[in-house]
Amino acid sequence: MVFLALVLGLAAGAGAVLWWQARPEPPPFRADEHAVELVLFGASPPHTLSNSRRTESSPLHLDGALLLSGGVTSTVLEIGAPHPSLKVRVPALPVTVSSTARLRSVQLRMTVRDCKTASPWTLGDRPFTIKWRDEYGQVHMDRAGDFGRSTAISLARYVDAVCKDPLK
Repeated sequence: MVFLALVLGLAAGAGAVLWWQARPEPPPFRADEHAVELVLFGASPPHTLSNSRRTESSPLHLDGALLLSGGVTSTVLEIGAPHPSLKVRVPALPVTVSSTARLRSVQLRMTVRDCKTASPWTLGDRPFTIKWRDEYGQVHMDRAGDFGRSTAISLARYVDAVCKDPLK
């Protein structure tokens, strides 16, 4: 009886060791294969009239790039404004980014729609939205808009200037 208990104990222990060794490895960490980024790197002030007043419809021009940081070819469909009181136009859209063309230049034109709601607005982390369709037809939407201090200052100053303009 002792011999049988010893054999059963050894068999159970060996089975546990084999089960533990047969567990699948956790999947390796992979970056999002569907990631598309928006990077803003410059802002041009609106055009002014000869008397140095901003024309009412002059947008702030933002120079940027769309970057495929994943591995799936994607077509950017929309770039949304950081706040409902603002409007963003990107005349070049749609733009496709792929593994052979990861970086595409874009220019955004931002205007203020409503100063009452734009006045308390402040820049946040990645304040724009971006919508794209991947090569499999799936549509994605994410927060986007990485930029440096000078672009952030230009965005804030533009909103302040437009909303303090008596023509608005």
